Parts: sequence; structure tokens; C-alpha cells
Amino acid sequence: MIKKMLKCSWLIIIASLAITVFFGWQLRTISIENTVRMYMPQSSESYQRMLKAEEDFGSMMVLGISLETSGDSIITPEYLQIVQNITDQIKDVPYVENIDSIANMDFIVGEDGSLKAEKIVGEDYAGSADDMAAIKQKLIDWQEMYNRVIITDDGKTTQLMITLEPKDENGNMLNSKRQMKSLHDIKAICEEAVKGSDLEVRYFGDPVLSDDGYNFMISDLFVLIPFVALIVLLSLYFSFHTWSGTILPLITVLMSTVWSVGIMCMLGITFTIIGSVIPVCLVACGSAYGIHVLTHYYIGLDRIEGEMTKEKHAEAIEYGLKDVWVAVLLAGITTVAGFISNVTSPIMPLKSFSVFAAAGVVFSLLLSVTLIPSLLYVTPVKVVGKNWKNKNRLSTKIKMRLEKQLKRQGGKTSEEATSSTLYSIYHFFSGTKPRLIVSTSLILVAAAIGFRMLVVDTALVNYFPPDSKFRQDISYVDNNLAGSNTLYLIVSGNEMTEDEIAAAKAVAEQADDTSSDFDFSGADASSDFDFSGADTAGADASSDFDFSGADSTGTDDFGFGPDADTESEGGEQKQYHMLTDPEILKAVDGMQEYLLARHDGIGKMVSFTTFIKRLNQVMHVPMLDGNDQYAEALSSTVTVQQGLEMLHKAYSAAGGSKASVEQIVGELEKQLNFNGIDYYEIPYDVAKYPVATRSELGNLVTQYLYLLSSEQIQRFANNMTMPTSIRTQVQLRTHSTDDTKKIIDDAMAYAEKHFPAGYKLEATGNGEMELMMTEMVVDSQTVSIALSLIMVFIIISLSFKSGWAGLIGAIPLGMTILLNFMVMGYSGIALDLCTSIIASVAIGVGIDYTIHFMETYRTQRALTDDLEEVTKRTFKTSGRGILTNAIAVGLGFCVLLFSRFIILRYIGALVAVVMFTSSALSMTVIPGCLNAFDPKFMWSREQKEAYAKKLAEGEKEEK
Repeated sequence: MIKKMLKCSWLIIIASLAITVFFGWQLRTISIENTVRMYMPQSSESYQRMLKAEEDFGSMMVLGISLETSGDSIITPEYLQIVQNITDQIKDVPYVENIDSIANMDFIVGEDGSLKAEKIVGEDYAGSADDMAAIKQKLIDWQEMYNRVIITDDGKTTQLMITLEPKDENGNMLNSKRQMKSLHDIKAICEEAVKGSDLEVRYFGDPVLSDDGYNFMISDLFVLIPFVALIVLLSLYFSFHTWSGTILPLITVLMSTVWSVGIMCMLGITFTIIGSVIPVCLVACGSAYGIHVLTHYYIGLDRIEGEMTKEKHAEAIEYGLKDVWVAVLLAGITTVAGFISNVTSPIMPLKSFSVFAAAGVVFSLLLSVTLIPSLLYVTPVKVVGKNWKNKNRLSTKIKMRLEKQLKRQGGKTSEEATSSTLYSIYHFFSGTKPRLIVSTSLILVAAAIGFRMLVVDTALVNYFPPDSKFRQDISYVDNNLAGSNTLYLIVSGNEMTEDEIAAAKAVAEQADDTSSDFDFSGADASSDFDFSGADTAGADASSDFDFSGADSTGTDDFGFGPDADTESEGGEQKQYHMLTDPEILKAVDGMQEYLLARHDGIGKMVSFTTFIKRLNQVMHVPMLDGNDQYAEALSSTVTVQQGLEMLHKAYSAAGGSKASVEQIVGELEKQLNFNGIDYYEIPYDVAKYPVATRSELGNLVTQYLYLLSSEQIQRFANNMTMPTSIRTQVQLRTHSTDDTKKIIDDAMAYAEKHFPAGYKLEATGNGEMELMMTEMVVDSQTVSIALSLIMVFIIISLSFKSGWAGLIGAIPLGMTILLNFMVMGYSGIALDLCTSIIASVAIGVGIDYTIHFMETYRTQRALTDDLEEVTKRTFKTSGRGILTNAIAVGLGFCVLLFSRFIILRYIGALVAVVMFTSSALSMTVIPGCLNAFDPKFMWSREQKEAYAKKLAEGEKEEK
């Protein structure tokens, strides 16, 4: 078989090169993505919930821009003109759905008994000092909407929020490439607009993460792959001192990397930060197979006597392959078993890493046993003989120098010195049963403590170093504005039951019987609800609506009418609980206050109720020429005594000595209903409004919505006048998924306790999807580790034909994983999408050390019953090789320490630690267990027969 293969050497070489060129050509189509949407499984409930929310409320793909001045205020004519220019131009950028800025955001006011959404920068704006004062006043009047959303507390920074369309023109999810194109166009606009000013521009959001992630990955690929190749090259050269021994293993791993990544590109599988570990992983681990082949090939060359000939060279190659292919195959299978363990993960990048890292290992193994022998076979015989003689001369010279130095120090050869040191370490920790038990117990206790400190967090921003521009811009936004992370809470009305529909109809009919009138025209001062500015307290409860031209054909707040928001299924009309009900609106508003009070990580909450409160406020602004109690109080002269009484009352209501001046002024304004501030609330208190029942206040909310036309409010309700679902936007100043979980859990608990029947609460957005990924990471890591250990158990059990062998072999690998989590816990490195692959690497590479040591131990055990002598011989035979391989792989992964991603630096350091612990445990715990229990699966057949014979003789003597 081998001879036939060697005769086809040129065919193998040409085919290998052709395949490499083909897959190398595929690399030009590489697609790089690094967004939450990319990592989230599209079939998951979280992802589908996000799609539904975008369908109802618009895109949640946001790009933020902050403009900061070094002056005293951003509210100047010059800066406002810059913001206006940027806003106008960005509207025309491809894939921009909308943009909110101080130049175009709505400011809701009452006008002639109706509602109007004008701009903060009004139509009559001329840039005068009065205009600046008016803009500042508007920002103060509705701080719940504007503060830290479009302007900072110090007034020096304004923010523009751009929403990108979630899908492209073909209906596909807007990918990173298109997001980055929009970002680059927007950056060009901003840079041109701020030219000549002192404004500092910052960007944040998914498109920025994608753009910076792309640039970091390209930089890493051009730096890290050559770097790790150089390290492997040097280690190979110092191992073999020949060009064939140096170049050939490196060629196989580079070609296997091209094949693996090329297949990814050909299949349209996206390349992510996790995927960028694949080339480094393959170059660091895959060279081992070529090293095995060449090592035995050189042994074959050593056996040649006389002049080198073509036939003798072929025999050396054949000898090397025959002697090593089983070991190489077993090593490849075990490594694949470790890498493939993440294939069950629902997270596509983890699954891709698992599949294509394993595929790369298979390709590297295949090329090692086919391409390397073929290249050796076609090498001219003269070159082979010359290089081997030079290699022997050089290696012997170096070896003599090293051994001369070592003999001076201890009289031992290098192999003896290394094996002696390793044996001493083993004996100290596991030389006896008590030592084995104590050392293992201490490791497990330390690992348990570290494991409890382990944090699971999948926030993608943590992949970037804190000193990067991306992270610094995010930190600025989190510290000075509402926050750069977003969570959405969706409140939806459930489908109404037949009993609920009947009850709702009864309430509606009862309300119709009162036959009173809500007049929003502002002309009829005698009507029950006159919103021309007069106070409405004390008016008669009523429910007939006069919309003064509005399309109001008999619709009530339960949706019974032509304009009701219903769904049809099989000819039947479905009715849903409306979100205009004061009960649910009050509960949602209470939930906001509850969450804001409990969580410092929340920078801002804006929702449908924020608009309802503003609508209610402006419709109750007292007019100085009105006839209500507030108008009279505002137009009358008060005595000093009355003024002091009002001030004392406001002081007490604000909290007394603990109150701030701002709080006291606010309470004073409420007493006088200044600008309608006493009505900045959800209409809920029946005693405060001229109604008989709370359901009529729901009608009032509905009428407000009919009177207002605002694009912004449509992003918070799925239907402008009869919403069955509303949205609360939670801006987070934290990116911790643990903080996000606490917020969602608190929101859910509050909803369960305070929401009326018929309504449900759901969470969505980037924050929620990252939280869901933490759960997926934990689940997939648990399954991955269990699957890996099971495969290790099976492989070792089959190899040694004993289940006890599988158990002993799995112990050090399990302990290695625990120690990895311990190091992560103590060092504060989170378990996330990237670091979760370390367990696979630990098992995939570590199992080789385990099998190597156990195989050597079994060979030596067959020669003697002196277990200490067996152990010493094992260390002398395989100890140095295990140590060298662990150092080589660890150094290969240490290249990741030079990555621009901090998360890849962590992986580089952790894999190096894992290689140390894995090799150390395989040379301490395994010999400790084998010597403590002397399992029979390590005995030779002759030893088993002798033992059986001895037992039989003992039984005879007893009889």
C-alpha cells in the first residue's frame, strides 16, 4: 500500500497543490461578522422575539454619535447648525431608517385645545439668544424624554441616534458589510461637518463593533499566523536541524488551514472572532503529526548502511510510515474527539469552530501521511544523503556540548536529567497513596473555590481592550449619557376570552348610556372635557366622544368598532386587551420607577407611558385667563404667609431635610400645576378627573392618541390609537449580562405581582440576547465537557481494553478543566463564547499526553514487576517528549498574547496554562493511580498467567 502510494508521489503533490489553490481562491469571499445577531441562533425564541419586536416597533439596530464641545454649552447657533447639517445628510445614507437628534426630535405641546408635535428647534428658529433659551427650556420641560438621551447633564454633549434598517433590499438580515458601509458614509459626513470646530465625535453601536472587530481580525490574521508559523519553524529546526524536517510539517499545517478555512468560505459560513483561533490552533497543534512521521523517517535513515540509494531511501520512508501511522491516527482521532465536542452547541460560531478545527486536524493528519512521504520520495537522493550527514554531524556536536555541561553539573545525560526531575516531581505529589489523596484533594478544593468565583458573561464589548478607542467611546457614553447598551421590555395584551369580551361590552354599553361629551375642539367651554386650558376638575363623568373631525366611529378602548385592532383567523375576529387601559399603564409606569430605583446600571427608561404622561400634562396646562383654581392661583397675589405655607408644604412633600432644591421646586410647581406639571402622570385617579369609572380614563387616553400625530410615539406602540403591545426602552450603562439578568428578573417579578390579568411582559434587544447566550454557553459547555470526557473514556477503554483504563485516563483531563475554570475564576476572566473553546483544546491536546504516558507505562510494566522502576523508565522514555510537546503547543498559543482582541490574549494565556496542567497531571496523577492500584489492564499476558498460576497454587495450599 505504501509502495503504491509512493509511486504516485507526483500525483499526490499536484493534487494537494491544486486543492490548496482552489480553497485559497475561496478565501477572497471570506465573510467576517461580529454582532449579537450573528452569534444568536436564528431558531431561538430570543431571536424570533427580536424579529417580532422589530416588525411591531421598528428596527433595534442602532448607531449612536456623540458630539462634545470643549466650551460651556453645545446649545449654540454654530453647533446646532452642524447637528442640523449632519441630521439632514444622514437621512439619505443607504439603510438608514431614521435619525433622532436635537434638530428633529418632537416636543409635544397643546394648541387650541388639541395636541401638536413640534420640533425642539422650532420653525421660527433664527439663532437668537431667545431661541437658545427656548430650546434649553424645552429640554428642561421634558427631562424624562431628553435628559442624557440627546444632551448630557453638563450641556456640553449632544447625541444623535441613528436606526438602521434591519433588512437589506432582498429581505435578508443587514450584514456587517452593509452596516460598515453605512457607518463609513456617516463618518465621512460627520468629519466634514465638524471640520474647523472643536467638536469631538464618538461612535458606538453594533455597526461600530462590527467595523472595529473586522479591522482587529484582519490585523490579527496578518500578524499572528506568520508569528506562530515562525515559532513552529524555529522549534522544528532545533528539533531536526534539516530543511525537510523544518519545512515539511509547516507546509502541511498551513495547507490544512487553507483547506479548512477555504471550505468555510465556500459554504458561506461566517468567520468570527472565535473562528480566528482556528488557524493558530491548527498551526500549533497540527504540526505534531508531521513531526511523528519525520522522526520515524529519520530513524529509518539511521538504519541505512552504505551509500544512499533511491531504493534505500524508499525503504526508510516506508519504515517510518509503518512504524508510526497507527500512533498518528490515534493521536488525530483523540484530538478530533476533543475539538468536535462543541458540535452540539446551538451557537453557530462555536459549532463552526468545532467542525472546522476538527476538519483541519484531519487534513493535517492526511497530508502528514501522504504529502510529506511524497515530497521526501521525490527529493533527489544526493540531497537526502548530504543533508542527513550534515544533520548528524551538527546534532551530535550540539548534543556532545550539552551533555558535557550536564555531566559537569550532575553526571547525567540530558534525557536522564529531565526524567529524573519529572520523576522527583511525581514522587513528591503522588509517590504514595496518602500523597496522591492529599495533593488531589488540595487541587479539587482550590479548583472548587475558583470555580465558584467564575463569571459567565457574553458581552461582545468585553472582547476589546479597555484602552481601545471603541471601549473608550463606550465608557464615555455610559458615564455621561444614558448608556450604550439597550434592553427592551415589551408589554402585550393577551387574547380576550369570551367572558372578558362580554364584560367589556357591558362596560362599553353602560358608558354609552351616560351620553356625555368630551370636546377636544377647545371651543365649547361648557362641555364636560374642555381642553382649551381650563381645569377640568369637578366636571360630570361621561363617555361619548366628540373628536371634532377625527375618525372616531364609535370605537372604545376595548376595540369594539371599525377601528379596533383585531386579527382574523378562519373568519373569526380576535379581540385583545388594549394597552390604553389605565390599570396596565399605571403598572408599567410603576415598573419603570421600581427598576430605576433598584438598578444603578439603568441610565434611562423611555416608554409609551412617557408620552401618555406628557400628553396628559399639556392638555391640563392652566391658562391665565381661565376659570379654574390653578389659573386663579397663578394670577392672584399671595401674602408672605401664604407663600411660606406653600413653601413649607413643598418642603415637607419633597422629603424635608433630605430634599434637594430641585425636588422642593418641583413640589411647589405641582401645587400650582405650573405648565400642567401636576398632571404629568397616567390618568388613573377617578377623583381627580371628571369621570365615574376608570375605564373612561382609558377612553381619555385613546382620545389623546387620536389627537396626536408623532413618528416617535409610533416606535413605542404597535398601533397608534389602539395598541395591543407597547415597548419600554431601557438604556443600560452596564454591559454585564449578570446585571441584565437581575433587571429582567426584577421586571418579570414586578409584572407578575402588579400587572392586571390579561397582560404579559417579555424582554428583547441586544442586552437580552447576550443574556440568553450566557445560558447557551453554560449549557453547551456542560454538554461539550461531558461529551469530551465520554469520548476520552471510550477511546482509552478501547485502546487498553478496560473501563478502568478509561476512568483513570479521564481523571487528569477532568481535573485540567477544573483547574482552567479555577484560573479563570481567580483572574476574573469570564466564561464566554471564546473562552468556552479552551476545554475542547485541553481535552483534544491533553489526551495525547495521557495515552502517550499510559502506553509507555504498559510497555515498561511488561518488563518488570518493580513499579518504581517501571515509573522511572516511563519518565525516561516519554517524559521529555510530553514536556516538549506541551511547551511547543503552549508557546504556539502564546502568540495570541499579541492579538488586538483582549479575549484572544486570555485564550493564549489560558491554553498555555492548560498545557502545563494537562501534562503535569498526566505525569503525576496517572502514575500515582497506576502505582497505587497496579491495575491488571497494564499487565502483560505472561504476568496475568503467572498471577493466575500463583493464585491457583495458593488455593491448593489452603486446601
